[in-house]
Amino acid sequence: MGLQAGANLKVVIQPVPAKRPYYMLRVYDEGRLFLQAKRVLKPEYVLKWVIYNQSLIEGDFMKIEKRKSGTVVISVSRAADRHFKLLLFHSLSVLNIRSSKKADCLAICWSSIDAISPVIDALWSLMMVVDTRRFSSLLRGYCLCR
Repeated sequence: MGLQAGANLKVVIQPVPAKRPYYMLRVYDEGRLFLQAKRVLKPEYVLKWVIYNQSLIEGDFMKIEKRKSGTVVISVSRAADRHFKLLLFHSLSVLNIRSSKKADCLAICWSSIDAISPVIDALWSLMMVVDTRRFSSLLRGYCLCR
């Protein structure tokens, strides 16, 4: 089962062996590294967003692949690029958080935003000029999860 219109957008969650293991978040656009961020404590925190967006998998717009190495690859079709942006915002908002409850709250928040919302464009433009750490904090503040 292939993705509609090709899988040009990918979120890769890669384990980093360390004294306290964590995951590195890498985002690719047509194979080109677009964004790299550290400290996703559990890949499940990113995958919570996918739970609330199962229709994208059922409609062949998204595919999830788990590799033996522990790496998780989420491939998104170009036709669902606005959903990809929401997934990216959610992924950045769960950087450095420890609470599963907070990750769930953030997943619900980012899933409730309509894909045609102008908020997506505004946040996307802001992401281009703000460093990742500050932008991640801003995204958590947008959702007001405690």
